[in-house]
Amino acid sequence: MRSVPTATYNALVDAPETGIVERNLVTFFVRSLDGESEEIFPFWNDLDTVTLSVIDGVTAESVDRDFVGSGALISVDKIILPADLTVQTTKVVLSQIHATVQNMVRGWDIRGAQVQIHRILFDPATGLSVGDAMCHMVGRVNKAPINTPATGEEGNISISVVSQTRDLTRTNPAKKSDETQQRRSGDRGRRYVGTANVKIWWGQKKEKVKT
Repeated sequence: MRSVPTATYNALVDAPETGIVERNLVTFFVRSLDGESEEIFPFWNDLDTVTLSVIDGVTAESVDRDFVGSGALISVDKIILPADLTVQTTKVVLSQIHATVQNMVRGWDIRGAQVQIHRILFDPATGLSVGDAMCHMVGRVNKAPINTPATGEEGNISISVVSQTRDLTRTNPAKKSDETQQRRSGDRGRRYVGTANVKIWWGQKKEKVKT
């Protein structure tokens, strides 16, 4: 069972009577085109650019991020929180014309970039956030097509995000070769894998070879 901070729990319990406001927060961790540096691009589906505290999806520490709004983040699909390691896929839709979004998708490399999706709660009476935003999904960019609209139509950037649990389904690309085995503390167990008719001695006294 997932635990939540006391303030968040109380806000959810009182929500039917007092109401509650929720917003989505999406952070992209992208690389430069030359692969030499990294940058983060946080977005949220509200106005202006605001500093909000979130629980980092990897380190589980509270961090402050500057989330860009004003139409940058259009929508986030519903996220299911399974109790197992099921691979989840969700869709994040960004504005095609927002300057910061354009900078991210065209000026940086977002292929396979890490994505953290949070949901933050606000008290409607005070307008203040109810504790740090909880992480709902950690994943990677799977697809990021830019939909160029026809005249008079609306476009967007629909980013497919697959959960990090998919990494557990990947096969090991290493080959069963002498070169690969040597990386493991000099293991030479496959020294003669490509040679026929070579007798290998395993834990026994070597016989005298007849000449």
